[in-house]
Amino acid sequence: MTTGRQSLFLVLEGLDGAGTTTIAGLVATELRARDLQVCLTAEPTDGPLGSVLRAHVKCEINLDPQTAALVFTGDRADHLDRMIRPALRRGQWVVCDRYLLSTLAYQGAEGVARETVMAASARFDIPDLTVVLDVPEKVRAERLATRSNTDRYEDQELSDVLRKSYEESIALLRAAGHRIDVVDASLAPEMVLADVIGRLDLPG
Repeated sequence: MTTGRQSLFLVLEGLDGAGTTTIAGLVATELRARDLQVCLTAEPTDGPLGSVLRAHVKCEINLDPQTAALVFTGDRADHLDRMIRPALRRGQWVVCDRYLLSTLAYQGAEGVARETVMAASARFDIPDLTVVLDVPEKVRAERLATRSNTDRYEDQELSDVLRKSYEESIALLRAAGHRIDVVDASLAPEMVLADVIGRLDLPG
């Protein structure tokens, strides 16, 4: 992939248990090992709106789906202004664990119109590449079973709905000009890392 600039905006996406946080961290480490400046970040953020969303995800508070979608969108706007855009202007490579696709997929699965989310996100930066980590449902269930704490979106009864919502949301973003690659994340982390790195236009 040729970006024509020093910086690059990469997003890791996937259902809970797909390994987005793990792979995002490995990608950031690999890029730094190649002497690149990297901003590793995630959504929900550590900002004021992000803290509300984290409480919502942990079921400490309850937001209706429409409100959650709006707060996720607001947190993303703050994220772009406070962290992502400044990092890109500095020439850093931004590696983000979740972004717009998550809101479309998760809140879309709860009945929020994706067109509403897209309209509210019209001026948001489009990532150079979004990588969706795909794992078979059996593998995902095994990974989630090892977690001590679950969140509202890890319910197995939601898995089929969320998977379909991801597929529909991916199609919507691709039609809007987003580059989205799907990779097999059931492999060992180092193999998934190699796959993701191979999709980037790395200097040298």
